[in-house]
Amino acid sequence: MSSKITKKELDKALDTYANLVEMYPDNESYLRRYAKMLQTLGREATATITLQHLHDIIAKRSSKEAKDFAKEHPQIGRILLDDTAFEDHDKHAIAGKIIHELLSKVWLKLHQKKLKEGQAVCRAQDLSDTLTLIIEGNADAFAINNEGTRILVEHVGELDILGEHTYFKPSPIGIDVFVSSETAKVVEIPRKKVLAMISSNPHLEKMLKQRALFRIHVHTLARNDVFQSMPLKLTKYLARKLTIRHFAANTLIYDLKKAVHGIDIVIKGQVCYLAQNRNKEKVMLSPLPPLSIAGDTSLHGGETTSMAELAAKTDVSLAHISFDDLLNVSVAYPPLKEKLIQHADMQKVIMMQEISKL
Repeated sequence: MSSKITKKELDKALDTYANLVEMYPDNESYLRRYAKMLQTLGREATATITLQHLHDIIAKRSSKEAKDFAKEHPQIGRILLDDTAFEDHDKHAIAGKIIHELLSKVWLKLHQKKLKEGQAVCRAQDLSDTLTLIIEGNADAFAINNEGTRILVEHVGELDILGEHTYFKPSPIGIDVFVSSETAKVVEIPRKKVLAMISSNPHLEKMLKQRALFRIHVHTLARNDVFQSMPLKLTKYLARKLTIRHFAANTLIYDLKKAVHGIDIVIKGQVCYLAQNRNKEKVMLSPLPPLSIAGDTSLHGGETTSMAELAAKTDVSLAHISFDDLLNVSVAYPPLKEKLIQHADMQKVIMMQEISKL
């Protein structure tokens, strides 16, 4: 019967392979064994760097092998780094093309409006229950952040639509949209006409709802301080990946004993971190502001526990993004990781200041 390998023996073997890797930095066999030993000893950060280097070596030899390797080791953040993963357009934009085909050329000609560069297609405060179709030209859409500053959230192209969210629930449009090409032609489609198109094309309503939901996700990310400077194609990628989680009031969201798999952005409602007062009672700290990020933001790509318990003060909706998806984007856009770490550090300082007052 073979005896169990001790940690001291593992450390000695690790030193041996560290020297071999230093001498032969492109030897795949040495790199694989070195990375595996690092993982066994819990040194995930160094293991990830080693696996990233190994992936890049494999990629020079075979793109298929590199892709399989990246799937096997998602923590290295290489699997999604290609143009098709971060495409600019989203699949639900086809709704505008379908609507254009359903409208007669005569009706479009009679109702179109010609605009020049810089003119507003719609304003955030406009009340609307119609759809706007871009017939020709381009426009830029801006959301308003908490400080009242315009944040670019989308480039709107030819045969795309605006206002699908207000069609389903009449309300202020919520975004400023300005023509970005020399000229543009747009047409507003009344609610009755949209209903008629949907009655004869049931799938159109589903596509409009998907389009509205996707845009809400994009705008949520773009208005957040951490994500708003990120390239739009990466913002859209994360918007496709995020999921919405709902919690009832007084529900525990993060438990210190359970793993956290990603971060959460507050979309609706109030969440609070919990702390113990001098009487050893759990109390809620100040609610996090809308669009705040909650959760561990270390981006190591593995599972970790929260720095504190988090609870729902009211019914809440949270946009959840996994660590793996954040890791992929941070490799494509390195400043994201630093911004997330800075945000986490700032959150810890605020928490400690509040706890000191209990």
